[in-house]
Amino acid sequence: MSFEPYKSAKVVLIKSLSDLHPGIGRGTEVVDLAIQRDGVGFPVIYGSSIKGSIKTALYRRKKDLIYLLGPEQADEEKYSSPVAVMTSYIVSFPVRSLKGIYTNVTCPFLLRRFAKYLSMASTLNEKYHGIMEKVEKIASISEKFPATKGFTNKHVIDGLESAVLCEEVNVSKSLIEEMDEMDNLRDLIGLDKPESLISLHDDDAKALMDRSLIRVTRIRIDRNKKVVVEGGLWTEEAIPMGTVFVTVFLGYGKDYLVKCLKGERLNELKNYLKDEEPLDVLLKEAKYLIIGGDETIGRGIVELIEV
Repeated sequence: MSFEPYKSAKVVLIKSLSDLHPGIGRGTEVVDLAIQRDGVGFPVIYGSSIKGSIKTALYRRKKDLIYLLGPEQADEEKYSSPVAVMTSYIVSFPVRSLKGIYTNVTCPFLLRRFAKYLSMASTLNEKYHGIMEKVEKIASISEKFPATKGFTNKHVIDGLESAVLCEEVNVSKSLIEEMDEMDNLRDLIGLDKPESLISLHDDDAKALMDRSLIRVTRIRIDRNKKVVVEGGLWTEEAIPMGTVFVTVFLGYGKDYLVKCLKGERLNELKNYLKDEEPLDVLLKEAKYLIIGGDETIGRGIVELIEV
């Protein structure tokens, strides 16, 4: 299957190392400053937000590389970005557990999305096909709750014979199936080995995601009067630290840049590219990013992990 004009694809995980606020810039019924969501209500990170964060990081680190993401507004040279970034969807997220403090949760709906991204990328990189089949296998299990080894001992409450997540979802011990495949999935998506992971029904996962979002009321103070200024009270939400997203980076070949750029700028980029494609160079320089708002209060730090 051809995927022109793209020549390369990378499936990339985005692991939040702090709370995230990829905002939409307007209020909702619940909060004033809401996070980005997909059509069914799960949090997402738009490709434009990821791309903007990479561009900001490159501007500070290696400014010449920003042209791998397209021209600046004031540039005379106009060309399409040789790198496309897809919307980032959740793969797993942490939730409170009455025993064991917390666990990571996924569900068939999220895993099928993950598999679709892997399938798309496999048209340009065959290594993703095998990973896709393993993810699809877990997503197809409906009669049990696949979990990592040791999940029962860590989270099931003695006497109750179930795990209680976010004080509202009971997961019966008899329905939990600990599987090596879930250990492999946990490792694949960059979770630490001591952490647990379980795949629940879609509806339960959606409810747990909503309960796990962080919603904070903030104020702006009149320093002279020591009171809240008029209009200086608002609420905002954030995605919890430890949430893992998946996206796909698609890249044109190096020849495309040679056609688009000329002179000194092309020579500068050639020094970076050498024997590598633009997408490989970009991901090498974008291991850690700051995505979304509230950077100055410690939100938005993420790690990019290539699958």
